[in-house]
Parts: sequence; C-alpha cells; structure tokens
Amino acid sequence: MGCNPAQLAEVTALLGGDATTAATICAGSDVAQLGPNGAVTKWTVAELRGAQSALDQVEYGLNVSFVLSSAYQVFVMQLGFALFAAGVVRPKNTVAIFIKNFFDTCIAGIAFYLVGYAFAFGAKDGYSNGFIGNWDFALSQTDASQPPNPWHLFIWNWSFCSASTTILSGSIAERATFSSYTIYAAFMPAWVYPVVAHWLWAPDGWLSARNANDRILGIGAIDYAGSGVVHLVGGMAALIGSIAVGPRVGRFDTSGATGEVSAQLYRATAAPQLYLMGTLLLWFGWYGFNPGSKLGISDYVQATIVSRTAVTTTLAACSGALSNMLLNYGRHRVWDLLSTCIGALSGLVAVTSGCSVIEPWAAIICGAISALFYEAGEQLLEKLKIDDPVSAFPLHAMCGIWGLIFTGLLGNEGYITQVYNVPPGGHRMGLFYGGHAQLLLCQVIAIAVIASWSALNMCVLFFGMKFAGLLRVGADKEATGMDMAACGQYNAAGAVNVHSSKVRQ
Repeated sequence: MGCNPAQLAEVTALLGGDATTAATICAGSDVAQLGPNGAVTKWTVAELRGAQSALDQVEYGLNVSFVLSSAYQVFVMQLGFALFAAGVVRPKNTVAIFIKNFFDTCIAGIAFYLVGYAFAFGAKDGYSNGFIGNWDFALSQTDASQPPNPWHLFIWNWSFCSASTTILSGSIAERATFSSYTIYAAFMPAWVYPVVAHWLWAPDGWLSARNANDRILGIGAIDYAGSGVVHLVGGMAALIGSIAVGPRVGRFDTSGATGEVSAQLYRATAAPQLYLMGTLLLWFGWYGFNPGSKLGISDYVQATIVSRTAVTTTLAACSGALSNMLLNYGRHRVWDLLSTCIGALSGLVAVTSGCSVIEPWAAIICGAISALFYEAGEQLLEKLKIDDPVSAFPLHAMCGIWGLIFTGLLGNEGYITQVYNVPPGGHRMGLFYGGHAQLLLCQVIAIAVIASWSALNMCVLFFGMKFAGLLRVGADKEATGMDMAACGQYNAAGAVNVHSSKVRQ
C-alpha cells in the first residue's frame, strides 16, 4: 500500500502539482497495481462520473422547476377564465360563474388523479395502446426517482386538463343547474379529455407526432400545446352544452331577423374591467401554456425552442387583437374593447397548435386570420339561435380548428425536425413549403376525430341530463339570477351571503 517517493512525485506531476490529491491517491493500492498513470486515470474517470451525475441532477432539477413554474402559470389562467366570463355575463350571475370556475378546478384535480392521468399517459411496462392509457391509476405507480413518471408531470397535465374543462362554464351560464355542471366537471377530466390527450401527446398515441414507432402517415398530427387537445375539445363541449340547455329566456325574442339587437342587449351590462383583466391574465398564462410545453429548458436546443415559441405566441396574440378590432370597427364604426380582447384570445388559441414549428411572420398571419374564424363561428351561432354567452365555441373550437389547419399549411420542416427529433425528409412540412399534404391531412384527421369524440360524449352526457330533468333551472330562478337563486348571494357592493352568520335569519 502507498507510494514510494518517486511514485508520489510522478503522481503529483501528473496532477499538475496537486499534492493533496496525490497523497489521497497514493494512500490506496491503485498506484502499486496500476502504476502512477493508471492510478491517476482511474481517479480522473471516477471524478468525471461524479461530476456528470451531479450535472444530471442539476439538469433534472432545472427542467422540473421550469415545468412546475409553467404549470403554476397555466393555473393562473383559471382566474383569467373566471374574470373574462364574469365580465361578459349579466351581473346577477357573477358569483355563480366564479364558484363554477373554482370548484371545477377542484373536481378536475380529483378526477384526473383517480383515472384521467392514467387514461392519458399510463403505460404498463412502458406500453399501453394507441387509444388509451392503462396504468398508474391514482398515481399508484408514480415515483419521483423513476422517470418517465415523475410527480411534476401530473401537475403539468392537470393544469391543461383543468383549462379544457373550464372552457364550457360560461357557455351554459345563467341557466344550467349546479348539479349538471358538477357531473360535467367530473366526466370531462376523467374520460373525454384524457383519451384525446393520449391520442396526440402520449408516446404511443395513434395520432401523435411523438410516436416514433408508428406515426400516422409517417408524420403524425402536430398539436404542440393544445389547439385541438385543449381548445377544440372544450369548444365542442361548449357547443353541445349550449344546444342542450337552450338559450336564455328572451335571448332570441326580437323583432329583427338577425338577433343582433338581442345579442347587444344581453351584453349591455358587460364589465370591461373584468374581461380586460381576464384577457391579460389568460395571455400571461399562455406563456406557460405554449413555451412550457417543451417540458425542458436545460440545453441550447430546448432554450431555443422555448424562446421561439414565446415569440410566435406574442405575435399571434397581437395580430389577432388588431385584426378583430379593425374588423369590428369596419362593421360598426366603434372601437370595441371586448372584440379586441377576444381577438387576442383567438390568436392565442390558433397559434397553440404550431407555436413551436412556425416562423414569426407566419404567427402574425395565423393570428390575423383567426379573427375571421371567430367571426364565422359567431355568425353560425346567431343563425342557428344557439346561445353561448362567452362565445366559447367560436373562440376555442373554431380558432382551434384554424390553428390545426394552419400548422399543416406553414409548419417549417427545420423546426419540426428540431422539436420532434426526427430526421429531415418524409415531407414533414406544411403544404406551402412544398409538402405533399401529408401533414395537412394528419391535421384534418385530428380535427375530425377530436371534434367527433368530444361531441359524441357530450351529446350522451348533456342530453341524458336533459332527459332526466337535471340540466336547466326554472324560469323563476333564471330571472332571479343564479347568484341569488343558487348561491344565496346578492351581487351588489357590500353584499354578503344571505345564509351567512352576518345576516339575521
């Protein structure tokens, strides 16, 4: 054991004069067995392995922190949804909107924990199937030290599931029962949303561009952050819910043929301070929604994708807001704040599909045209006399459809190969870049199956509740307002809950 003076000197020289480390090495048997060069080499390799392990842990911690902070940011969108809807519905229903947006988040958390997360991403022995996940119910198999099922991904995916669930709340506002909304708020995160999330985001989902073994048409559908998975699912739920529950009393009872006067009257009490704050909070949350979908930021490529996605998200929101503002001014000769806010949200919904794979100039086009899709949806609802107080179907479903189509038109091949880690070629590009329409066809297939799945399930749910007499409140409660009829609370300055201890019974 140990070194002789000559070996100690040689080891010290090999270490650049580090006598302390040389003494440590010489205290063992490595020098005698391996010689000075071999002993120093063995020590160096061990140190490098230790350093690599430490770097891996730092990288993992950085990525987890990024995902969790993005998830917290997406969660703030719940406040944005609540404020926007409360700003658009009539004041006598404001508290009802707030409580629905609050408790659907809580219900979604429990339902997604019990079964939804497993249906979306559960994979026993690393394999499920293309349609649905089959493992990790109630996070029974999740272990923070065993990726790919770390704890933070549940929080991340729950925040998205909760956002999709909340989209419908304003569509059936002012006339749906709380019991019917409670049933919906459990059904959506437990079954409807998770299946679609599996199709497009799970590694073996049949539509997923992440499916390395069996991508549909060799490419897979690209829905990077959820124009389809989140917004089209929620928007179709809003459409079916609005049809099933029926319009608010008097909503289409006008002497005009178009119903435009009725629409204006029913939004005459809109609170601009609420829907403006809601819009800006949603926009802020979208910076977690879209850039955060990379699920990592610890290297050059990831940081580049995250940064580029933030840029395209911003530009689409800006162009959508300006486009809808100008469109409304051209029609009515007024500078309408609500139209401007909705335009920004339209651009955000639309760019969510391709935000990581389109160029900045394309994001401007995407956002600008999204206003037209929103307006088309609004006109369709008016023509069919479907009452959607917060315009959830035009905003989320129509603009979600446009976002998926746009990715098939202007998805950049270089960005697609970078984001999805696939080799170039195979026509992985938008049609306008010279693709052979495979990507566009994948996007159209995604639209068709997502819309059909959501609509079918929601028809069963909402028309089933309607048949059972659970869906709609009576005309007297609707006239009173849900704040008083269901929440026991006047919506007025200084008001308190009439069932609270502050009120003499």
